Amino acid sequence: MFELLAVIFGLLQGITVALNKRCNWVFYIIQMIFMCLFSYSNHLYGDTFNSFIYIFFGIYGWISWGAPESKVSYMSMYQKIFIIFIIFFGYFILKSHLQGTNDPLPHIDSFTTITSIIATVLMTCRKVEAWILWFVNDIVYVIQYWMLPDQAFYLMCLNVVWTGLAVYSYIKWVKIVNNEKNIHSIKISV
Repeated sequence: MFELLAVIFGLLQGITVALNKRCNWVFYIIQMIFMCLFSYSNHLYGDTFNSFIYIFFGIYGWISWGAPESKVSYMSMYQKIFIIFIIFFGYFILKSHLQGTNDPLPHIDSFTTITSIIATVLMTCRKVEAWILWFVNDIVYVIQYWMLPDQAFYLMCLNVVWTGLAVYSYIKWVKIVNNEKNIHSIKISV
């Protein structure tokens, strides 16, 4: 039941975020509530933790996307290096913790937990690179849900759809940034 509800709201969120709509954060918050319940009942403690944290990211995303200065942009090279460092550091710390639990997939759960948190932060800040990270993350989630002792078939399918939406969203956000640059260069040259 929790899985199916998470999938329904996840599809709504995925479609609305791909369309760059602020209302995606409402669907996101509801989906995360159901993901918390699903993940906890399947002993995916990393996913339970990040789904809980995502509720707050959803609130922040709703607020930040409503700000007039909120624009899609690229990360700086220093930001990219910092993010890569955080992913590696966070993965190893979380993996060492999850190995001491009854988490059935501590290595994958650690990776998806850390990369999901980082991708969500980047998405709330409207960074194009969020979609590259989501693309990788969604593929690994497909593998995780396939490998679960009681396969999470619907969530696996949702992540297949999200993989495609990540590609679509990346292309759309690159076009948004390029259009803003073109508009800005026209204003400067006038």
